[in-house]
Amino acid sequence: MIAKRMRPDEPGLNRKLAYAKQAILARTMTHAYVVLPGHAAVSTESFVTRALKRGAGMQIVEATIHRLIKNANTSGHDSVTKQLREANLPIDPTLESVVTELIALYAKSVDSQGTFGDDENIHVFPVRFGQYLDGDLEFREMASIGLSLIATKMAEAQFANGGYVLFVRYTHQQNDFFLVAMLKLRPGAGIDETTLSLEPTVSIDLDHLNEAARVNITRMNEGVEPYLTFIKGRRNRAQVTDYFRSALSCTSFTSSAHHTQQLIEAADAYVAQRGDLPDEQARQNEKIEMRQRLFDYFKSNPDEVTLDTAAAHIHPNSSDEFVRFVKGEGMPSPFHLDDAFKPDKRTYRKLQRISATMGSVRVSFSVQDVQSGTVSYDVRQDAIMIRHPSERLKQDIAENESPAAS
Repeated sequence: MIAKRMRPDEPGLNRKLAYAKQAILARTMTHAYVVLPGHAAVSTESFVTRALKRGAGMQIVEATIHRLIKNANTSGHDSVTKQLREANLPIDPTLESVVTELIALYAKSVDSQGTFGDDENIHVFPVRFGQYLDGDLEFREMASIGLSLIATKMAEAQFANGGYVLFVRYTHQQNDFFLVAMLKLRPGAGIDETTLSLEPTVSIDLDHLNEAARVNITRMNEGVEPYLTFIKGRRNRAQVTDYFRSALSCTSFTSSAHHTQQLIEAADAYVAQRGDLPDEQARQNEKIEMRQRLFDYFKSNPDEVTLDTAAAHIHPNSSDEFVRFVKGEGMPSPFHLDDAFKPDKRTYRKLQRISATMGSVRVSFSVQDVQSGTVSYDVRQDAIMIRHPSERLKQDIAENESPAAS
């Protein structure tokens, strides 16, 4: 969180928010502090250094921030007031440190994926965003339109309250991103580095993020789905923040087959890179056992599975490690799945059954048949071997086998 010391001549809480806005948008910070949870305030310089080190390779293209003023438990067209910033934010160390922290928090909080809605008459933001990418709208204009759409939907949400909407486009690891996030402020305390006195502060709350969405522009331009991620949260919270996703036309990627396959692939990749397994044979044994646990979990939860609970079956001794692996720990992840989804039976059956077609020949057998040696692959003959076939099968083959084949 970035916190700036308040001037002693500013009376009361009624000036705090106005001053906090100045702190957020400030280009330079002559008396600046960072308030970290459970720590005393530290200098902005050290905070920026650490933040930029974590976000090495991240480059901000352009960014701006606007304010929406609304009290909770209010609704109606006059319940929301917009306060627009006229120009883009300067790309300086303060902005870079905030965006770096925000990206890290977003990576921990994001739980849903999808695409933009494709009805141009209903889904306005994707149209305007496309015009921006085509060069027909400036970033500032596109962000202003986005803010108006959020404000309109917010006015219909009685329990939603205001905040600061940050729009930022940045590049990271050869990917082009656009992130929209609703930031909140919270009061705190800092330490004056000269007098060592405690001073009241108002800072950006980067511990909690409930309303945010990010577009991977690179994937979208290449026609790869899903290219949109967003925060949905648990059911009760999702109802409060639905206005934000609706305004930006976020549409969930609901393919259960996709999510099921992604989880299986992520689990296999995770086991393959585990450093606590001494050799390839140990990893193969663990993969077999893990797949059995994952299959049992899918089978016993046909209506919904969650990433956190699946992680406990994939790596019972360190489920959090698997979750961090899937989410990429702040880096772009190759896996795209929601935190909760309905498992696809046809997909997860592959954990227990192998099926294939070779011309007119169709084979299907249990994974346990491979593990027991009943079915195997002979590399020298490039052939599938079936041991101990039934007498009827041997007889049928013999009756139809030509002399030349034998």
